[in-house]
Amino acid sequence: MLLKLHSIARWCYLHHVPLVPRLIKAFMYVSFNCILPAEVSVGARTTFHHHGWCVLVHESVEFGTDCNIYNQVVFGGGHDGPDGPPIRIIIGNNVNISAGAKVLCKSGTLTIGSGSTIAANAVVLSDVPPNSIAVGMPARCIPKKRNVAA
Repeated sequence: MLLKLHSIARWCYLHHVPLVPRLIKAFMYVSFNCILPAEVSVGARTTFHHHGWCVLVHESVEFGTDCNIYNQVVFGGGHDGPDGPPIRIIIGNNVNISAGAKVLCKSGTLTIGSGSTIAANAVVLSDVPPNSIAVGMPARCIPKKRNVAA
């Protein structure tokens, strides 16, 4: 239901209907304790598990396809000063972000590579390469092991 509401809000945002996205954002906050602004681009088949409970998404985040986002995840960003360029967080395809993870960007663009996993309660402050696991606080990246056929 969360993503259906977001898709309605996103459509209204892209078609310059000003009031509906605000009402939907308020309803999602009250119902699911989730902040998912209409400015956020969410890819196909991306899932917010547990109805997006306690998920906070900054408006400068872009999600790829087939991502799994669990509860109590924070995606934070801002601006480089009052007149600076906006900060962006780009989540690749097939990314798993476990419960309690924090993805924070202080300046520029932070990228989570495709096929990566962010461990539970990890705090990501820098780019995560594709096909790796980010663990710890601050997060360090470990390449995923692949099975090699003999």
